Amino acid sequence: MKRFLAVLVALCVSAMPFIAIGEADDYYAFRPAADAALGALSGALDAMRQSVYVYRDFGDTENHFTQKAKMAGVDDRLVMDMDENWREDPHGGESCIRCEQVVSAMDWGGWLFLNGWLPEGETAPRLNDGKADGQGLNLPGAQALSFWARGDKGGERVEFFTCGFGYDGEWGGKIVPYPDSAVKRSLGYVRLEREWREYTVDLSGADTRYVVCGFGYVLSGEYSNPGDNVFYLDDIRFTGDFSDRDAHYLLRSYDTDNIYIKNAAFSYDNALSAMSFLSAGKKEEAAGLLDAFAYAVTHDRYMPGRVRNAYAAGDIAAFPGWNDAARLPGWYDAGDGQWYEDRYQTGSNVGNTSYVALALLQYDALYGDEKYLETAAALMDWVIGNCSDGTPGFTGGYDGWPEGGEDTTYVFTYKSIEHNIDAYAAFKQLYARTGEKRFADAADSALTFIKSMYDADKRVFYTGTLDDGVTPSADNLVLDAQVWACMALGEAFEPYEASLQTVAAMRTPEGGYPFCAANANGGWWAEGTAYTALMYRLRGEDEAAADALAALKGIQLESGLFPAATVDNLSTGFGLFDGSPWEYGTAPHIAPTAWFVMAVNGFNPYAF
Repeated sequence: MKRFLAVLVALCVSAMPFIAIGEADDYYAFRPAADAALGALSGALDAMRQSVYVYRDFGDTENHFTQKAKMAGVDDRLVMDMDENWREDPHGGESCIRCEQVVSAMDWGGWLFLNGWLPEGETAPRLNDGKADGQGLNLPGAQALSFWARGDKGGERVEFFTCGFGYDGEWGGKIVPYPDSAVKRSLGYVRLEREWREYTVDLSGADTRYVVCGFGYVLSGEYSNPGDNVFYLDDIRFTGDFSDRDAHYLLRSYDTDNIYIKNAAFSYDNALSAMSFLSAGKKEEAAGLLDAFAYAVTHDRYMPGRVRNAYAAGDIAAFPGWNDAARLPGWYDAGDGQWYEDRYQTGSNVGNTSYVALALLQYDALYGDEKYLETAAALMDWVIGNCSDGTPGFTGGYDGWPEGGEDTTYVFTYKSIEHNIDAYAAFKQLYARTGEKRFADAADSALTFIKSMYDADKRVFYTGTLDDGVTPSADNLVLDAQVWACMALGEAFEPYEASLQTVAAMRTPEGGYPFCAANANGGWWAEGTAYTALMYRLRGEDEAAADALAALKGIQLESGLFPAATVDNLSTGFGLFDGSPWEYGTAPHIAPTAWFVMAVNGFNPYAF
């Protein structure tokens, strides 16, 4: 199961009446909504490709040039530390940067926003000194640096600039072996207003192939106002056409201010997004996400051949000079200034791994790509090598940090039916593509386990086992165990048709479906409703499919995305490792958005 922390964001939900459809294969009534959903996903990907942020929000993984260097003339005490988590009246998002500096006589000072570098074996990045190569960002296609600024009182005079690291300020001569590829580009001293205003530094003709200094500002006694100067900065970014940039993007899973998940690009969600693009014939967009996964698998922080449950939202490529590993999500604690990571997000489980493999294999089946086939095989070999216990099926994987050793790795011995359904489909397709016996054996093992989880008397598939890997866990009845088994098994599902009576019984009065039958807190789950609609469509049960799609259409947001759930605390019936309940909230979420697109397009991620 995909486990996330609850997100508390309010949303008004209204029921939508049933929308009749025409031919069974023509879901025209829902295509505008599907187009809007697909547009939201592709638009988010395009936005990442068109901007490289210096500062988007405090602790945001889309931020670059995160290391700050103070510049000072006579008295560095006059240049105050910036507050990069200022929450009062930001231009966008949750925070902005508050800057303060006392201007005195002919003194001067300011700050540089640098890329920094991380020596091998160290955990704290250092400031650049220009003596080593490979520490600048390659920003081909950058046309401008844009940012928003405002003064606390209005009238503050500040010089803003970009590039120029490693050059003599007066003569423009190189003073370090590896300076920026472009000399300083400045707006000169500008007079700030009390209201937010956007400023742009033109980069036409600038060589931006190697940029260490992404942004900077200076105040001086000669040009700035004497005394205390306070001003604010936000949304600092390079803009242009970055299609030639060596970057690997994954989509932010949730639009939320929840600090624990706001930086996360969950692998399952992005695999779904890639397949939603494939369902609509958007080959380039799908390849963009899948290329990021291929990069991640070969550039893991621990060792190649695995996929993490989540990565940093945005460009997951390592910062130049830091290391050679795909970037993982996390958050800064504003209190102690430390960076933290979540043990689930940095772990690897069988379900997420298999879904990434399925997306890679779907692309290969449609267009042919040996690299994706090889990557999928490597991932499923990881499942065989790390999640086999000698009995049918595969164990859950692990949470935590294998790079930290046994004390930081939490190995699971339970088996999940959802994980094994995903793995079965991936192994089955790998065997069809390669003819290699180990994949056939693995598919048979997963299928045997799936069948063992069916209770004919109760007409239900159980969620999996207890920690012994054998005893069924019968306490929680969940939607995906029934629906995904149907979509993955095909004709082999016939003996288990009665489980769909359980699915039908879970339907809420609004037409949606909850995560689990108990549904302790009420409401319904957009993701589960969307894939249930897809299952009904694939079975030719168009009235049930349209009913579920109509319920979803009624809660679609203006952005084209869907909320994760219709209540702030949708129950899953499971708990998190810290003992708190695992719940879904109402934040916009890309997973139900992708499932909706696939449902309308009739695309089964388990079938080839």
